Amino acid sequence: MPKIEKEGETIFEYYICPTTCKWKKWSPAWTCPNDAKLDFSILLVPTMGSSRALYVINHIHKQHVAVLLFGAEGTAKTSTQLMFLARQDPNKMLTKRINFSSATTPGSVLGRGRAR
Repeated sequence: MPKIEKEGETIFEYYICPTTCKWKKWSPAWTCPNDAKLDFSILLVPTMGSSRALYVINHIHKQHVAVLLFGAEGTAKTSTQLMFLARQDPNKMLTKRINFSSATTPGSVLGRGRAR
């Protein structure tokens, strides 16, 4: 078990490093793009939660198994998937983005799919 550094932390703030087999604290890695025209509306900055989810998604993806993310509103499901898909080779993976809501019906999904 990891040694908890701060009060209020849980085991979920830590993972076992595959190379050293020791507990390490999750730390989201992100570098600011150096583009001349930086568009803040499309920036995706990883959080501790999305970093953990990306780690799991990457390992499941390596096994060629489908992944389903679910959770309450505001839990970074969409942004986590967008960060995962941005790392993929577009020559090897074709993506289609479909947003669902409480108003989505099977008919509306079929209609959108056939229209494209």
